[in-house]
Amino acid sequence: MIQLSADQKFQVLLAELAERYSAAHKIRERSTQFTLWLLGFAIGLAWLLVSQSPLPTSQRIGLTLLIVVLFCGAFYFIAGLGRGFRANREAMVRVERALGMYDPGVYFTDSSLLPPEYRRTNRKWSHHFLTLYIWLTLTAVSLLYLTWTRPAIEKDAPPAKTIEEIKGGNSNG
Repeated sequence: MIQLSADQKFQVLLAELAERYSAAHKIRERSTQFTLWLLGFAIGLAWLLVSQSPLPTSQRIGLTLLIVVLFCGAFYFIAGLGRGFRANREAMVRVERALGMYDPGVYFTDSSLLPPEYRRTNRKWSHHFLTLYIWLTLTAVSLLYLTWTRPAIEKDAPPAKTIEEIKGGNSNG
């Protein structure tokens, strides 16, 4: 086993913290980009559903299955990223604690470097991944609604009736 000096341990903690911060940003970015990609796909599909004639029932069923499979897969993917993010956050908090970032008097005389609520790893309503779940759910529900309802397509209006004035001679028959 390698014996590290206090300075070497400090350097390891700093490197680990930098890696955890970088990983957190990458996970959030990847989840956001994936969700935006799916939302773009959904907007294109919604435009097709609204602008085309209504689908036959067999195609509606197929499209419903596609939407359900895509969004279940998306939830699974986002949940995996969320688990990784949570584990990364827990490691980050451990390193921050080891560096005394939550202890008053270590970096500032009267307060801690980081506020105490930063060490909490539990979810909040506004948590990044919960927000993505809500967006995905609203998108899936909207697509399913558009799939099963008839879009408002303007039907060809009957030709306007016009009254023509017949001009002719003075003869009466």
